[in-house]
Amino acid sequence: METTNDDKTSVALVESLHEEAGKASGQEPRIIGTLKLIDGEDVILVPAPTRDPRDPLNLPNWRKWLMLIIVALYGMTGNLLASGIGVLVPQLQEYYDGDSRVNDLVTYPALFMGIGNLVAVPFADAIGRRPVYLFSNIVLIAGGIWCCYSDSLGSHIGGRDFMALAAGQSEALCVMIAEETFFLHQRGSRIAWFCSLQTLGTALFIIASSYLTEALGWRWWYGVFAIISAATFVLSILFVAETKYDRPLNSFFGFDPQGNTIKETEFPTRRLDYDTYPDRTFWNDLRPWAHVTTRWGEVPKFWFSLAQLSLFPGVLYFITLSGVLLGTYIVMTAVFAQILLAPPHSFDPHNLGFVMGGQAVVAFVVQPLAGHLSDLILKTTAKRNDGITEPESRLIPAILPLAVGIASCVLYGQACQFPEDWAWAGVVVPLNAQFYSFVSIVVLGFVYTIDCYPQRGHVAMVALCAGRGFISFGISFGTTAFFHKLGYDCALNVCAIVIGVLLGLGVVLYFTGKYVRRFTQRWATDED
Repeated sequence: METTNDDKTSVALVESLHEEAGKASGQEPRIIGTLKLIDGEDVILVPAPTRDPRDPLNLPNWRKWLMLIIVALYGMTGNLLASGIGVLVPQLQEYYDGDSRVNDLVTYPALFMGIGNLVAVPFADAIGRRPVYLFSNIVLIAGGIWCCYSDSLGSHIGGRDFMALAAGQSEALCVMIAEETFFLHQRGSRIAWFCSLQTLGTALFIIASSYLTEALGWRWWYGVFAIISAATFVLSILFVAETKYDRPLNSFFGFDPQGNTIKETEFPTRRLDYDTYPDRTFWNDLRPWAHVTTRWGEVPKFWFSLAQLSLFPGVLYFITLSGVLLGTYIVMTAVFAQILLAPPHSFDPHNLGFVMGGQAVVAFVVQPLAGHLSDLILKTTAKRNDGITEPESRLIPAILPLAVGIASCVLYGQACQFPEDWAWAGVVVPLNAQFYSFVSIVVLGFVYTIDCYPQRGHVAMVALCAGRGFISFGISFGTTAFFHKLGYDCALNVCAIVIGVLLGLGVVLYFTGKYVRRFTQRWATDED
């Protein structure tokens, strides 16, 4: 009888939520993503945490932040090894006698990062995040060693592609691990912290890269960061816990298994249930396989859900938008070195790392403007709407980075086409501004799609990461021919126009997103 009463309580509370949201029970089904977040001056915790000590939402804050920092460190080295080779291109062109395939060292990893996401994350759904993440650490280290000892350009390209399969986990799996330990109202800020830490570390590593390769050669560039990856692997074994946890649909509306809501002020004093659930211990957390029940059937189910979700308008929009921004940024990084090394700028090759070091500034800008602002707008709009929040409020902060992206394309194209009329800043500032635009949209795309489809959030991440990888690869693959045919200015004006069109489509999504969620939620939810 107790279970029946709890079920009745849960149903009653859910129906009450419908009424508060202006959707009378029996008239319209609840819409996933539309929920009561604010109660008076307090925040309702979503997803609702259980009383299970192994629930990652119940981890102490110091452990949550430490895990975020460690997976961000993995993201730093993975992102650098796969995507930060731009400053080495002049040296590699000289080493390989001007072979045109040197450009493949820059472009192909983006494709293989997407493939890595498609392969790894479904298995993380089946056996847990931790074993797949630890294995990815091993692959990243092995890939770095392969490149370090490669004896031909073909082997070098193969090593980078192999390494990129693991580096791709810095885009989806690492974000999943960080995101699954925090609540909805913290999500934007925490994902932005992850991206900012990753960006800051990558920027500092890139600055060091020019001096490192000058002193030790490009092979030891791989060697040094393989060693850093090995240190990250050790920290991950010790402190990165399993974060996969099966939650019922009601949890994503703010209800625990007993049908109760948990407010933020109540959470610190809430007692866990050690009688019903096993305790979480440090030694148990050290096991590669934790408490997750292996379900191999989740792998094909994941790919099926991925195919479905990729066609949802909101997800498809951010796949396209982030892919265009990443492709444009890769196009920019492929040519900036030759522009700055040639007259009239005549840069010292040792200083090329400082160009990408502008990403350090981006790291400090993204967190407040994409992360904290996103959460602030979410809570502010909820307070003005009787506590009810809508994911579309996450789209408002996208206006600034998209405007910056459009301006960056135009300015960069002009500065590269007419270098005699522009200072070096005409190349450097738009390049880093474009990176700000890309990272901001990545953060906002993650939080928006997770808010819209919380039970498919991990699938949405892979759709975004893999999709943008394929799109950016298509954009950047023909870089040389693209610039040769149109010139820098016209080519990047085309990119600016495409971004402008996508900005307009974002406005449409803001006003129609709720109707899209109502129609698509039947394919993106699992009933209790």
